[in-house]
Amino acid sequence: MIVMSSALPPPLFAESGPAAAGGACETLSEPLSQVMTLLGKRWTGVVWSTLMQGPVYFSDLKRGIPGINDRILNERLVELVDLGLATRTVVDDRPIRVRYELTEHGAAIRPALAELTRWAQDHLQKATSTGR
Repeated sequence: MIVMSSALPPPLFAESGPAAAGGACETLSEPLSQVMTLLGKRWTGVVWSTLMQGPVYFSDLKRGIPGINDRILNERLVELVDLGLATRTVVDDRPIRVRYELTEHGAAIRPALAELTRWAQDHLQKATSTGR
């Protein structure tokens, strides 16, 4: 469920940039640019989405994301942890295991990803089936 706010959404484009100066296009706003850069990295969106299912161990993530290698998975997890979007917990089992879980901030993207999923179902799948 998406909760609508009476506040205006943040602008997608910066107040300054080529369009403001009479150019051909506008510059993305800094927040949108940041999230697009993050999600645009290979595997980041898949790892982030997988973590939405709840706490998961590194080995389970590795098995659950076909095609990802240990180095890339570790890099993406470290990045999410460094940004405060996920937590890393070492579990003192035999063998030692590492569990990852989204923080409140990391999980807050769920409504946006749900909207993107709906958009993809409505537009990308139709474009693919019509050859466009």
